[in-house]
Amino acid sequence: GLKDKMYPDFVARFYDTLYSSLRSGVDSAFYLKRIKEAKGPVLEIGVGTGRLFIPAIQSGADIYGIDVSPRMIEVLKAKLDKKYHSRIFVQNAIDLNLKKKFSLVIAPFRVFSHFIEIKNQLRALNKIHAHLKPEGKLIFDVFVPNLKMLLEGITKAIDFDGEYEPGKKLKRIVSMKPDLARQMSNVTMKFIWEDKGREKSAEWNFSLRYFFRFELEHLISRSKLKLEKILGDFKENEPNAQSQDFIVICKRKD
Repeated sequence: GLKDKMYPDFVARFYDTLYSSLRSGVDSAFYLKRIKEAKGPVLEIGVGTGRLFIPAIQSGADIYGIDVSPRMIEVLKAKLDKKYHSRIFVQNAIDLNLKKKFSLVIAPFRVFSHFIEIKNQLRALNKIHAHLKPEGKLIFDVFVPNLKMLLEGITKAIDFDGEYEPGKKLKRIVSMKPDLARQMSNVTMKFIWEDKGREKSAEWNFSLRYFFRFELEHLISRSKLKLEKILGDFKENEPNAQSQDFIVICKRKD
């Protein structure tokens, strides 16, 4: 089904290897601090293989998670004590339906860029609104569009060349074709790995929507949420010419 096309097996399989090397911990520290400060239950959208969820649950947070990919959830459950399995659900934010309200909802690491259509962006925001307690907050991040990259695209850049297990090589080659008219980046990631002495390869194609700052402001104002602020990095500075991330903080208004 659509859900598994989004995250094929090989993507879930190598996810932790890739992102422990490619993602610095700056966003983790930011989100874990917010989770810790939350005065009630927290929901993580796009829980993945547990990069934030696991340290949060280990620190005693009252956290729940959803992910669109059953495979990612399987990988996460394998790492978690069974008593926490009931806190994780295969769901998409645009159809979010949990019998619970949250003090904080987070959608880290570009989750919102996967919502291509405006109607789905608004649906997700309004579903989240319905799951927030009064004064509850939503925090999500998207990348700041790199204008040079959007004009030129990316051709076969190797962003990982190492091992996924001792003695087993893994390489990832990334290409990106911009679609300026639709404000999209069409990404192809080719994975090449060794398995039982043989070389295997597979491609993952997906599209990401990019957002500009004032577009985000307009989008939130069309939703039921109220924009509190947009930050330009995880150290909580204002957006500036060097910003690579927009961190959008909204709250439920009644």
